[in-house]
Amino acid sequence: MNCWIISLTPPYSFDRLLRRLETHPDTQIRVNKEKNSLQRVFRIGLRPVLVHMQFMGSLEEPALRYETQSTLSTTDQQLLEKMIRHTFSADLDLSIIYEQMREESELAILTERFRGLRLTLDADLFQCMVKTIIGQQINLTFAANLTQRLVTLAGDPVENQNGEGLIAFPTPDAVARLTVEDLRSLQFSQRKAEYIIDFARAIVNETVDLERLWTMKDEEIITYLTSLRGIGRWTVECLLMFGMGRPDLLPAADIGLRNGIIHLYGMETKPNENDIRKLGEKWAPWRSIYCLYVWEAVGAIKRKEIFEL
Repeated sequence: MNCWIISLTPPYSFDRLLRRLETHPDTQIRVNKEKNSLQRVFRIGLRPVLVHMQFMGSLEEPALRYETQSTLSTTDQQLLEKMIRHTFSADLDLSIIYEQMREESELAILTERFRGLRLTLDADLFQCMVKTIIGQQINLTFAANLTQRLVTLAGDPVENQNGEGLIAFPTPDAVARLTVEDLRSLQFSQRKAEYIIDFARAIVNETVDLERLWTMKDEEIITYLTSLRGIGRWTVECLLMFGMGRPDLLPAADIGLRNGIIHLYGMETKPNENDIRKLGEKWAPWRSIYCLYVWEAVGAIKRKEIFEL
């Protein structure tokens, strides 16, 4: 068993992270909240690697221990650590963001209530885009069910030492080989099935180069990807935020974000997208993180947590 420990930038809330993972089911992840641990499948190249992670320390002195039974070269291990740091936003310095958030009385409470909360990202941009396409215009529960069905159909099963199974998200090649009828049988709509398969085939055919995105600015990426059928601005903004970890995205069309803003700012009428973009101007250059905290406030209210605005 190979084992490593990496440092995390404080404050880091294991509790909030694991709580979000529990409420956002993923066939690649198994959470054990009582032990502050989780298992997750990452892909090193095309190979699925099962990793066990244990959060250590405290909110102000956090660390992450991870181990795998897979044999890794030095290069593979370095790539795995990079993916883990990216996925769990290990290097994000929240202190400078909190200082800015406290300038608004409506948001200052969030910096204490959800201290240490940060984005959990997809390690794979293909996975993030497919999940986002699946989530277009449907509720979170149905989106999670459709994603699970796709992963079960085309993903790669991996077992831990106890014989417990997880499934790695399908590769572009695996999805490109599917037919629309394959996905329709899983309750995907005709259009959604077409968009997902078209996107996978664009990657396989090298019409789309996902690695190129890392060198591009946000608006360049939006222009590049919205040329594809079924991919609009909101979809690319979600990729930028949840796949690439870009810090200054504001998906103004998101219903959850809109509802959270109504609660936090005590609005009597629903803001439109332009209203939200105007409000979000003072959140720059950390709009992605602000959105996360607004969403968490909505979640806390739904869970009936003791939370006064």
